Amino acid sequence: MITRGARATARGVPGAAIVTRAGGDARRRVLQSFAAVLEAALAASLAWAFAHDVLGHTEPFFAPIAAAISLSTSYIQRSRRIAQMIAGVLLGIGVAELAHPLLGSSTLALGITVLTTMVVALALGAGFFGDGMMFPNQAAVSAVLVVTVHRHGTGAERAIDVLVGGVAALLVGVLVFPSNPVRILADAEGDLLCVLAERLGAVGSALGADETVDDAWTLGAGHDIHRRLSALNRARATARLGVRTAPRRWHLRRTIDAEVTRTAQLDLLANAVISLIRAATLRRDGRAAPAPELRDRIASLAADLGRLAIAPRPWAPELLGQLRCHAEDAVEEVGERRVDSDQVVAAILRATARDLIAVTEPRPLAE
Repeated sequence: MITRGARATARGVPGAAIVTRAGGDARRRVLQSFAAVLEAALAASLAWAFAHDVLGHTEPFFAPIAAAISLSTSYIQRSRRIAQMIAGVLLGIGVAELAHPLLGSSTLALGITVLTTMVVALALGAGFFGDGMMFPNQAAVSAVLVVTVHRHGTGAERAIDVLVGGVAALLVGVLVFPSNPVRILADAEGDLLCVLAERLGAVGSALGADETVDDAWTLGAGHDIHRRLSALNRARATARLGVRTAPRRWHLRRTIDAEVTRTAQLDLLANAVISLIRAATLRRDGRAAPAPELRDRIASLAADLGRLAIAPRPWAPELLGQLRCHAEDAVEEVGERRVDSDQVVAAILRATARDLIAVTEPRPLAE
């Protein structure tokens, strides 16, 4: 995947192996999200049962829709999604109920109603509601449903159904089965460390074999790393919100505050790895490959990141001690090198090793 030869080999993978790999990936995705999906289904069922059997609404489809979409397949930012879902659907119902007596249910009326709803959603979608597309999207969807399945006098009933769905989602996903903020942070951090280890390890292997790394691969590596960084940022926001909204997680506030502070160092580490990949693989204008000792340190750093990614939590003190020793040795050793052509690589390698030390240092719990 780094050179033309490697890409040709990848294209030659047997079809059975591709199918097996795809099946394994699908199974892993289902298993990872099955608990969240089960909770979404439970919340949807509770919302329908309450709206239909207790309140007596004949077609309370907004209730299970609001509950299921709010919880969805992920634990990330559930509280935010619930609030955005309720507000968006209520906005869509309100605009559609006001517009229908004036415009009717024609194709033109539908287009004008959706346009008006989304414009209003954009105007109101600042701050909390402006994060992501849940708020305007759900406003538009609910407006479409009201216009196309309109019955006189159902606006208030549908608004109640939305609130029922939101309460069901809040009850199931936040109060009874709140996400584990420590696990969410650990999973996101592990995913990022895995990608850092894989990409840096591939560079180390390529340098050891004197292979050329092309720009497309380097761009892809940067994209993957930034995607995992974005996921980690969402996980930090979810963890902070979770320990403040879920009573069962209140006791983890100090722990999460400390973890959020520590994992912020991963932003620096990830960007240092991207810079190291670029500096170590740039072979233009006759520039030679990095010196053997630098290549060895890059490979060693990738191996340490890989060990950290797969190690069970909490990380063993022995493991952290070993990794910090390796990183400190790298800082000292490459700092002593005075090979002109390797100065950029050496400087970035030192910075990366220092960032790894910062990530593995325990942080005192916030008071």
